Amino acid sequence: MGQQNRAILTTELSQQITACAFSKDDLRILCEILQESSHAAAEEEIANYTPLDRPMEQILTDREILRSGFELQVTVRGTDDKVLSGTIPAVFSSPRFPDKVKTLYINSELDLKNSHNWSPRNRFELLLDFTKPELFNLSLSPSISTPNASNIFVTGLNSDWVSGVYRKVTDFIKEKRTRRRFFHRHSVYDLLLLLVGIPFAFWMAYKSSGLINSIFGGFSVFVQNGAYVCLFFLMLNVFKILFDYARWIFPIVEYKSLTDTVRKHRYILGTLIIGGLAGAFGNSLYNLFKKIIGFLTL
Repeated sequence: MGQQNRAILTTELSQQITACAFSKDDLRILCEILQESSHAAAEEEIANYTPLDRPMEQILTDREILRSGFELQVTVRGTDDKVLSGTIPAVFSSPRFPDKVKTLYINSELDLKNSHNWSPRNRFELLLDFTKPELFNLSLSPSISTPNASNIFVTGLNSDWVSGVYRKVTDFIKEKRTRRRFFHRHSVYDLLLLLVGIPFAFWMAYKSSGLINSIFGGFSVFVQNGAYVCLFFLMLNVFKILFDYARWIFPIVEYKSLTDTVRKHRYILGTLIIGGLAGAFGNSLYNLFKKIIGFLTL
């Protein structure tokens, strides 16, 4: 089966996928949407396959090969790096489907390209990357945006088909949007550091003044000031760790596993934040509340 000559004018649409959460059922529905589009691409491929130098029996055989080549192969990798690959029904009904998915990958041209060196007229590629940023790695800069390779790429000679596939996928993704995009953007950490981190470090140094004076009161002023400085930078690192922890438990593209313990981590983070706010502003709010009550009772 030889590749036919064809026009070089193609349409390409692509988009990085961010701030989404998918369950196993969501992934299966998305794959089935893509399979429907792949079937449409197969029929167009067959309709345009009319070689002049081959007998009709061979052309019919080639057309069936083309049709079968558009049955999508899904590759799912778990967080343990074990790979499950096959058709959509086989993969999603398999007992070996990973509890925690690392990536899901589909390339509609891969089967025909590898087996028959055939490039389809219309094709797409989807990668969903569910990896999380490394936790508590002080060498990573939190100022950069969270790296993630999730994307959809659609290209073909039929611009209507390309637009249709792209719209179906992006519309489905919009339904699974979360509000995490801002949190994973570039320089968000720097902004939060100025608004929250540095005031938090100063507040902790201020609240610890009694402890520092009791420990280092017999030393020189230089040593006492050094203790304040060390505590200040220690609290900045604590703030960075909490920021990294938040990015880890709220990933930019999330796979909602039934066995994942991420919900417990979210409760822990929420408790830490609420406890910190209560410690920082509890007395102030209490005093303000007493003044309001006193004013109302005058």
